[in-house]
Amino acid sequence: MKIKLYGELVSDDWAWVYEFFEIPCCYPSIVRDAIAALPPDDELVLEINCPGGDVWAGFEIFGMLQGCRAHTEAHVIAMAASAATTVMSGCDTVLASPVAQVMIHQPSTGAGYVNNDGARQLVNFLDSIKASIINGYVVKAAGKTPRARFEQLVDESTWMPVQDAIDLGLVDGMLDTDEETAQRIAAAGGLLITNMATLSTPPQALLERYEAAVRAGNAEEVPGHPVEPKTPDAATTPVTAPKNAADTDVGSNWQLQAAIDLERARCAL
Repeated sequence: MKIKLYGELVSDDWAWVYEFFEIPCCYPSIVRDAIAALPPDDELVLEINCPGGDVWAGFEIFGMLQGCRAHTEAHVIAMAASAATTVMSGCDTVLASPVAQVMIHQPSTGAGYVNNDGARQLVNFLDSIKASIINGYVVKAAGKTPRARFEQLVDESTWMPVQDAIDLGLVDGMLDTDEETAQRIAAAGGLLITNMATLSTPPQALLERYEAAVRAGNAEEVPGHPVEPKTPDAATTPVTAPKNAADTDVGSNWQLQAAIDLERARCAL
C-alpha cells in the first residue's frame, strides 16, 4: 500500500481547516488509517514531499511506523525537511530521488512574551525536543554516524543532497536509479550545506478566514466545526472569498490569500 504525505505536516486537530482551503497537508491519521487497513503480507510505502511542520505530529507518526508489523518504506520524491525527517526516519527503508533534498535543523516555537524564568524553561523545553529529534536520526543511522555529528548538523540547519543523506545513514539508497548511476552520483557528494515545537497551535489566520467565509454565506460549515454568529459590537472582518472558488484573480482569490496568510503567520521553518 502506498500513501502520499504532501504539504505541511499538521496535527489531526487542524487538518480539516487546511483541507477546507485546499492547502496541501499531511497528518498522523493518514498513516494510522493506512496501517489499520494494511492487508496481511503487504508493505507500507510513504511517498514524501513535505517541508515539515508540527513536531508532535512527526513524533506520533514515527512511533506508529516503529510499531508497524509490516515493512515500511519512505520514498522522498522531492523534499523531506524538518519534522518530515522524523517521519522518514521511522521507516525501515528510506529511498530518495537523485534530485531530492533532506533538511535537518533545531526545533522552534512561538513563545510570545516570557520572563526570565519562562525563557529558561523554554530553552530546556527546546533542548529536550532537539534531543528527541536526534534520537530518531540515531536510530535510523544505526551507528553509521555518531550522535555528536547529528547535533552539529542540526545546529547548523543543514540541507543535503541524497548522496550526503546516504553517507549519514538517513537514506538507504536512491529511488529508481540503476547502480552505476547511483555510484556516479555518490562520488560527487560532500555538498553539506521548522520542527515546530508547540502544543498543537491553531492556524489562527485560516480559522478566522474560514469563519468569515461561512458568516458571509460564501462557504458551508465543515461538519463538527460550527461558526458562531458575530456579536453586534464585534469588529468586522473583511471577506475576500468569492462565491466562485475558481476565480483566478490574485486580489480576490481567497484560497491563495489564505495560503499567503498562513506562510506569514506560522514559524515552522
